[in-house]
Amino acid sequence: MKILPTLEGGLCILPESEIDWDELQLICSDEDRPTYWGEYVVPDLEENFRNQTQFVDAAIKQARQNNEPAIFIPPAEAERWYGAINQVRLSLQASYDVEDLDEAGDLNDWEPELRSAYFRNRFYLLLQSMLLEFIMNKAEC
Repeated sequence: MKILPTLEGGLCILPESEIDWDELQLICSDEDRPTYWGEYVVPDLEENFRNQTQFVDAAIKQARQNNEPAIFIPPAEAERWYGAINQVRLSLQASYDVEDLDEAGDLNDWEPELRSAYFRNRFYLLLQSMLLEFIMNKAEC
């Protein structure tokens, strides 16, 4: 999968396989971890957060169903993508302590579910960083 900035000031996500599409769709399934919602999210914010992840889910599903070669994130949608991905990362942290895994030893010794959560978190962090660098920080200038 590739993520590239666009000339219009957005990002382009280029899934290169079915696995890439599946990984993208995990953004929305990862956000629904009960420990996260029950422990960390103020009830007033839950609807806003859910709307963000539903927006991202719809964008990914639409691109996949229409056999589009890429998903484009224009500047006007960056905040919703960033919010959805941030929630997902918080959820993964609450469920798996993924931020502490960098010092946890050999990846091959980890359970597959934990290893998968770790790599998804790293991908989400990269995507968030690109949203900040190429879209959101430029909008503030």
